[in-house]
Amino acid sequence: MRVIVFLKRALALWGVLALGLTVLAPAWAQQGTAPFRIGVLPNVSARLILTSYQPMREYFERELKRGVEIATAQDFRAFAENTRRGDYQLIVTAANLGRVAQADSNWQPLAIYDPKIPAILVARADNPNASLAQLRGKSLALANPQSLVALAGLQWLGSQGLQNGTDFKTVTAANDDSLGAVLGTGEAPLAIMSMGEFRAKTEAMRSTLRIVTEIAKLPGFLVMANPALPAAEQQRLKTLILAFPQTEEGKKFFALSGFANIRDVGEPELKPLDAFNDATRKGLGG
Repeated sequence: MRVIVFLKRALALWGVLALGLTVLAPAWAQQGTAPFRIGVLPNVSARLILTSYQPMREYFERELKRGVEIATAQDFRAFAENTRRGDYQLIVTAANLGRVAQADSNWQPLAIYDPKIPAILVARADNPNASLAQLRGKSLALANPQSLVALAGLQWLGSQGLQNGTDFKTVTAANDDSLGAVLGTGEAPLAIMSMGEFRAKTEAMRSTLRIVTEIAKLPGFLVMANPALPAAEQQRLKTLILAFPQTEEGKKFFALSGFANIRDVGEPELKPLDAFNDATRKGLGG
């Protein structure tokens, strides 16, 4: 009987993860104080986010001496809305979403991930055609149309003489894992995703796809502080996140996530992102 109850509870927990909702830190679940919430953009599954960000959660929990939880959302739009409402104290988000959060809601950039993110054009492995012309009259598959990877990819296709809405249309997959299925229907011969998203797929899924070309290398994720936090606390968080790569937890995080560094970031590096602000807002429905 106890085994059955345990299994039911375990399944309920994973059901929450599948919806991309908050993942609580078990050691602090019974405490009355509200945990410190780190919001992570749902560019991969909640399961992968939970696994790779566990070392970061443990690090901040130790340094802040309070409960810490990793939280995400169902999709990019929901995450951006949660960010706007101030549901998180710290966020890890795509550079274009972060720049809009900075401009519209005064979120404060603390650091940026390295290396830069390769945006790639992908086809099915059994599609040997490398020509962009195969898009004409068909669709381009996207998992996250609000992502910087998608926006930069559409811009790049425009520079190659293919305009979205004129030469091709876009189709949004339910999630990144379903992009392969969309490609398999023949409706969309090509898809755009990040290299990180490609590598996050299982080996079996990757074997059904091939990389046609690398489109661009884009700024990595931004780490940002809630503007409602006092300036001294924002500065402390910046000090902690910049020290994170040198810690044992940081090394574990990089091994799990595939990132290589988290470093300081300034306005000169962020300013070029303004070119994507309007398209990002449009994609988010605002």
